[in-house]
Amino acid sequence: MRKILQLLLTIVGATGCVIAMVSASTVEGEKPLRKLPVVGISNDRKYHSLEQKKIMDLAIYKRNIDILHTPVSKLDVRGIERAIETDPWVQNAQVYIDIERVMHIEVTRRVPVARLFRADGVSYYIDSTLHTMPLSDDYTYYTNVVTNVPQLGNDSAGIGMKKQIVRLARFINTDSFWSAQVSQIAIDSAGMFELTPVIGEQKILLGDTSRLSEKFANVMAFYKNVLNRIGWDKYQTLDVRFQDQVIASPSLPYKGPVDKAISKMNWITSIEVTEAQKRHEDSVRAEVNHQAAVAAAKAAAAERAQKKYEEAVAAAKAARDRELEKKKSAKQSAPVKAGASAVGSSVKNVRKPTQQNAVDRNAKKAVKHVAPELKKDVKKAAKSSSAAKKSVKGNSAHPAAKPHSKTAPKKPASKAGKRGDKGKEATKKKDKSKVKKENKKENKKENKKDNKAGKYLYPSGH
Repeated sequence: MRKILQLLLTIVGATGCVIAMVSASTVEGEKPLRKLPVVGISNDRKYHSLEQKKIMDLAIYKRNIDILHTPVSKLDVRGIERAIETDPWVQNAQVYIDIERVMHIEVTRRVPVARLFRADGVSYYIDSTLHTMPLSDDYTYYTNVVTNVPQLGNDSAGIGMKKQIVRLARFINTDSFWSAQVSQIAIDSAGMFELTPVIGEQKILLGDTSRLSEKFANVMAFYKNVLNRIGWDKYQTLDVRFQDQVIASPSLPYKGPVDKAISKMNWITSIEVTEAQKRHEDSVRAEVNHQAAVAAAKAAAAERAQKKYEEAVAAAKAARDRELEKKKSAKQSAPVKAGASAVGSSVKNVRKPTQQNAVDRNAKKAVKHVAPELKKDVKKAAKSSSAAKKSVKGNSAHPAAKPHSKTAPKKPASKAGKRGDKGKEATKKKDKSKVKKENKKENKKENKKDNKAGKYLYPSGH
C-alpha cells in the first residue's frame, strides 16, 4: 500500500507540474515579443556577404509579420528558419524564443573556397560542401580563381570535378606559401589542372589532385635547387604529373587552354594601358607646348632686340644728318669776322645748350652704348632656338644685323680733332676782343635784336 500511495502521489505531482507549465506557457504565449529579434551571424566582422538587415528582411519584413504585436504562440519559428535558409549564402539558421519573450536568430554563413569561371563567362562561388553561390551585388569575396571550368551538373562527373576543385583549393589555402604563389588555376580539355604562379614565367602542369603534397613538395625542391641558381625565367613549363620527378621544358612552348572568361576581363588591363597612354600623350603634348612657348618667347625677344637696334640706328642716322646740316649751314653763311664777333658777343647772353642739343647728345650716347649690346642680343637670340631663326629670317643678312656703311653711326671724334676745335675757339676769342673795341656802337644795336633770337641759336653761334 505504501508503494502504491507513493506512486499515486508521484503521478499526481507530475501531472500538476505539467498542467502548471502548460498553463504558464499558454499565458506567456498570448503575449507578444518584448523587443525586436536579436540576429547573430557567424564571422560577422571577417565576412560581409550577409548583413543583419538582409536577414530581417527575409525573416520578418518581406513576410509582413507584425513582430511586436503578434502573440508568441502564433509566430511560425520553423517558417522563419526556412525563409532565412532560402538565401544561397546561408548554410544554417536557428530561431528560438527564450523565457523573456526575446527571439534569437542564429545564422551560419557559407564560406567560399574558390571562384569558378566557366568558358562562357559565367562566374560563381563554391564552398567546401560543394554548394554553389551566385555573385553578390554588395560584396566580393577574394579567394582562389579557377578558370576554363566546364559546365558542371549534379551527375557523377560534375560532382567528381567539384570535389577535385574543392580539394585543390583547400590544399592551397592551408599553405601560406602556395596561397600567395598561386594566382590562378586552369582546367584543360582533359580535365587536368594547371597552375599559374605569381613569381616566374613557367606554367605548372599538376594533372589530377592525387598525391598533392608530393607534387607540391617536388615543385618546392625544384624552386630551391634549380631556379634559385639559374634564374626564374629559364623554363616555360614544369610537369609534376609523374611520380618522383619534375620535367622542365625550356624549349618546347606550352600552349595553355584559351581562357575566354579572363580574356573578357582584360578590359581592366586595357583601361590601365589606355590611361597610361593618355598620361604619356599629355606629358608629350605639354613638353611640345612648353618648347613652342620657349621658342616663341625667344623669337619675340629677338624681334624686340632687332626693333630696338633699328630704332637706335635710326636715331644715330638722324643725329648724323643734323650734324651734316650744321656743317652745310656753316659753310653757306660764312660770316664776316665783325659779324662773327658780334654774334659771339651776343651768344654770351644766350642760355647754354638748348633742349634740341641735349636730345642730340643723348641720342649719340644711346647709340654708342646700346647698339653693341643689341647686336649681341640679336646674335644670341638667333642662335638660341631654331624657332627664333624661322621667325626672324636672315638675321645674319639683315641690314639691321650688319649695318651698312651709309646707315652706320659715326665714330666719335678723335682726341686730335678735339684739340683742333679748342685751338679754333681760342683764335676766335682773340678776334672777338679786337672787333669789340672797333665796333662797340654796332654791338649795342645788334645785341637787342640778337637777344630776341638768341634762344634759337646753337652753342656755336650759327
